[in-house]
Amino acid sequence: MEKIYMNKNNDKKQAKYQEVFKSQLSKKLSIVMVLVSFFSFLMIGINNVSYAAPVEIPNSDLGKSIVTQTSNVQVFGSATPAFSVQMYYTTVGGKTLPIFCLERDVDFASGTTLNKSESITDQGLLYVMANSFPHYKFKDSTGKEFPDEVQTWITQAAIWEYLDGSNLNVTNDKHDLTAMKTVRELYFGDSNTQYCDVDGCYSSETQVDATETFYQKYIADLVANAKQANTSVNGIMQMSKENDEISITSDEKYYQTSLITVSNTAPNNIIEFTVSIEAAPTGTILVDENGQEVKDTKNLSKFYVRIPVDKVTEDNKTVRLKTVGTFRGYAGDYYRAEGAQTVSTVYTTDVPNDTGLEFTINYTPEVPSTGMNMAQSIYFIGLIVLLCGVGIIYANAKPKTNKQ
Repeated sequence: MEKIYMNKNNDKKQAKYQEVFKSQLSKKLSIVMVLVSFFSFLMIGINNVSYAAPVEIPNSDLGKSIVTQTSNVQVFGSATPAFSVQMYYTTVGGKTLPIFCLERDVDFASGTTLNKSESITDQGLLYVMANSFPHYKFKDSTGKEFPDEVQTWITQAAIWEYLDGSNLNVTNDKHDLTAMKTVRELYFGDSNTQYCDVDGCYSSETQVDATETFYQKYIADLVANAKQANTSVNGIMQMSKENDEISITSDEKYYQTSLITVSNTAPNNIIEFTVSIEAAPTGTILVDENGQEVKDTKNLSKFYVRIPVDKVTEDNKTVRLKTVGTFRGYAGDYYRAEGAQTVSTVYTTDVPNDTGLEFTINYTPEVPSTGMNMAQSIYFIGLIVLLCGVGIIYANAKPKTNKQ
């Protein structure tokens, strides 16, 4: 009877459901759902971070050495004291390239041979250089690119601001970063002096009227991003486990981990990556979401680890995984000479990055508890005592009844 009742009830619900679906309300709800889905799709596109592929920097190799050269152009920033930047360059393959100084209190040596030194490992410095002149062109508030003189001043000020703290013994007033942060006007040139603010460049100083400083507009955010603890101008590989649970396969031959995911911080820059088992009990394998063994781990982003049950001991129950990725990113080199200003370069190249994941196999099967808790035990003992007491009273009372 219960089954028949439930079926009838379900038939009524289904009929009611069909009635609503055929109504005008159903059509209205369908339209609403379409709109909600559309806007949800838009929000997903807005909220997800978009990683842009690195802009190719063609001057990938300045060679084993460069010869420094200086122009006669000096760019002044109106401040007290004035913050000035001299334009320096070198020539490689017949092409003139701007170069920038790293030490504010060391004089630039023109006509000096600087030799390629160690590679740059400071990700923040690479970030600043990759996102400034000549690889990136700063624009005024109208969208027009500034002339090279302004580009050079902003870039050199940004590099020094990022490195501030590593060059504390600065005595040269013209490189005072406190003054640099107040600059609203730049000027350069002799007979045809140009005056610039964040809105553009002019032939007359009277046209300069912007209140925003160059530091506020172009440098502050650039340096802040470069100084973040996790800043990487290149991609970083990541590997994570869904949880710490260990299960056992249906044939009871393997322990199996939860889902392991491989990702990275710059998906648009990744060329390829691979996954490998660095340490594990003999016979450990990787399987996909269908339980099939995976032998080609190139670009394997989701998998499980299976460990043979009969191979796990106290000495080998640790599993170590590793993923190695190759990104299209940035690298750079220092160029140095005794007593001369150190300069640096940045270029586009393939950059490797790796990370690992380690965990221990601690599998304890969940066995339902068949024991009684304390309250149950006391209740059971009490029940036995009560029954025994009733039995004794009954046994003593029965003879007396017979005697009567």
